[in-house]
Amino acid sequence: MKVKRGRNLFVSVFSAALVLSLAGCTAGTNQAASSPAASASASDSAYSLIDRVYSWGSDYSSVIVPVDFLDRKDHVDEDDYSVYVERYDQNGELLDEGNRVINAVYRSDGTGKNDDNGAYVTINMAVAATMSIASPYYTDPESFGKTLKSWAECNYTITDKVTGSTWTELDQVYHPDEQKFKTDTFAGDVSVPYAYYEPEGDEKHPLVVWLHGAGSGGTDIGFVTGGMLVTNFVSDEVQDIFGGAYVLLPQSETVWMDDGSGSYTSDGTSRYTESLKGLLDKFIADHPGIDTDRIYIGGCSNGGFMTLKMAMEYPEMFAACFPVCEAYQDAWISDDEINTLKEIPTWFVHCASDPVVDISKTADATYQRLVKAGAEDLHFTKYDEIKDPDFGNSYIGHFAWVYSLKNLCKTDYDGEPVEMDGKEVTLYEWLAAHTKK
Repeated sequence: MKVKRGRNLFVSVFSAALVLSLAGCTAGTNQAASSPAASASASDSAYSLIDRVYSWGSDYSSVIVPVDFLDRKDHVDEDDYSVYVERYDQNGELLDEGNRVINAVYRSDGTGKNDDNGAYVTINMAVAATMSIASPYYTDPESFGKTLKSWAECNYTITDKVTGSTWTELDQVYHPDEQKFKTDTFAGDVSVPYAYYEPEGDEKHPLVVWLHGAGSGGTDIGFVTGGMLVTNFVSDEVQDIFGGAYVLLPQSETVWMDDGSGSYTSDGTSRYTESLKGLLDKFIADHPGIDTDRIYIGGCSNGGFMTLKMAMEYPEMFAACFPVCEAYQDAWISDDEINTLKEIPTWFVHCASDPVVDISKTADATYQRLVKAGAEDLHFTKYDEIKDPDFGNSYIGHFAWVYSLKNLCKTDYDGEPVEMDGKEVTLYEWLAAHTKK
């Protein structure tokens, strides 16, 4: 059986108590089926997968198999197992194949939770930014701009080399990092799927809007929630910074820079501008707990383009913006738009060695114009290179969102720490301190 992590699979992988955001559900399809029983009774050949989110996106990190501990007591030796994978594209063409590297094995329940009396074994596997064989998706060369993701179909075979048992049929896929999100779709002139998070408490809370990059477009919201580390917005650490924040993650069907002609914009127009504003208006109206004086908008690359677009089109809406490796050409920005943008507190993040978006024609040029125009609350964290803070691997210079999404941005254009009231602050601490003028 080929494993496809897509719309239909998403419906079956979570417990009914959780409303999750991954893998492209709209309002009518994001209620999940019951979780599997914590026993080996369903199918001796069935396995489940755990999908985790990292700085580079999602990977299948673990596989769960039912075992008979009466058969033999020791099922937790990593050398006793092998995990073989074949990945196919949507046309059935083989993408890659091979054995997954096994890091650890432990006894668990059917969801992968440690359980000394469980009837399952969970096998943890190695993951990495360049380990495509672990990924649930691939970049589709037939998509808009050849940049969008598609779900890979995967064929997993897990073998117990001691007993000869094999598991080849998928039972469940769990997405623990994304379970705090709900999903829906805004039906504007252009439909906009979105994921969102609602904080607890009756008091007013700010709203953080994040706009994805070009690789996460489409009609499957899982490419947004699992495409990069947006899950950090709903972590306890980040939520504490904001005192609890609503989080809104809209998705473009193609890319935010689509001008409606089937091409990337050449003048700053976007087919999504009015529909995105309509979504924001409706989301705010539907959630009276949002503090409308504390709405922050940010995004990376193609989403950084749309961040500036929305800030210049609707400056009255936002208390601050944070464009990351933004792709809005400065040549498209008029002097009047600079005068509008200078009134909005803005924090740019970019890498000087970005090979995808020329910093000198985008963020750097716009920053200099804003400085000249007298912008008072303006910051710019500039990097020379991008390395994963957890895994240590290097990325191309375009991946500045790795640092912004982990809230590691602290320095200004001159390399000195950004301060507020004499205290050094991070990007999110700076955002949280802003209220609309």
